[in-house]
Amino acid sequence: MVGLGKRLLEARKNMKYTQEDVAEHFGINAQSVSKWEKEENAPDIDKLAELAELYKVTLDWLLTGNMPEKEILEITANLSDRLFDEDHQYTFVKASANAHKFYQTLRILPYCRRKHNGQVRKGKDRVPFVSHPLTLACHALALHLYDDNMISAALLHDVCEDCDVLVEDLPVNDETREAVRLLTKSHKGMSDEELHCYYSDISKNKIFFMIKLLDRCNNLSGISASFSKVRMAQYVKETEKYIYPIFTSTAEKFPELIDALFLIRYHMLSDVECVKHNLSSVD
Repeated sequence: MVGLGKRLLEARKNMKYTQEDVAEHFGINAQSVSKWEKEENAPDIDKLAELAELYKVTLDWLLTGNMPEKEILEITANLSDRLFDEDHQYTFVKASANAHKFYQTLRILPYCRRKHNGQVRKGKDRVPFVSHPLTLACHALALHLYDDNMISAALLHDVCEDCDVLVEDLPVNDETREAVRLLTKSHKGMSDEELHCYYSDISKNKIFFMIKLLDRCNNLSGISASFSKVRMAQYVKETEKYIYPIFTSTAEKFPELIDALFLIRYHMLSDVECVKHNLSSVD
């Protein structure tokens, strides 16, 4: 059975470090490192944690030899808010709009891409911002929400807030314009009272609440790649306080949407519980 010493030796060689390199890092002599690898001695537990970091391995692997599945490591290493390719999404929305004769959506697609040009999502990967409204439009179409106004509102829901466009200047009909107006927050960092007023209007407009739910789903899906732990906790609390109650009120008001609402709620609950579990597991 391979012991701790053999794993220390393997990890060091994988990183192409010499015993002298490791000794210099810890301020000890190379003979001590040699004794660790020959299992004549063992490093202190605090040094083991530092060795794991130095060798880019897990402490669990050093101690037990248990290695996480390669696929899990790859997913974690490549964590990104970019769930789909925005060019493919654009093509999908355009093809669907042509098939269903969504003439407003066809006009809004290039407008949306132009307005968000150069903008990026929060996070280290600098994902083009347009991927977000395109994801919402694709999500709505996948749920068979075949409504020209709804798909247009999905594409435009952040344009006024993030691109300095006035609602009245949007090149859309009054129904879509009103939904975008409702979706647009007056300013960042709204107070509890302002948030309560904002969300209290949500069930009054079918397009407003459906886009808001899809928006929340997309943000929750990429939350680990772009939010701090404090912001994640705040976002989850806001979701539970303001978003969850919407499902009951809207399902009763719009029974034709019950299937779509079930799938959105399933998606959202799963993401929220995963985030809560991950946050509670952090030391």
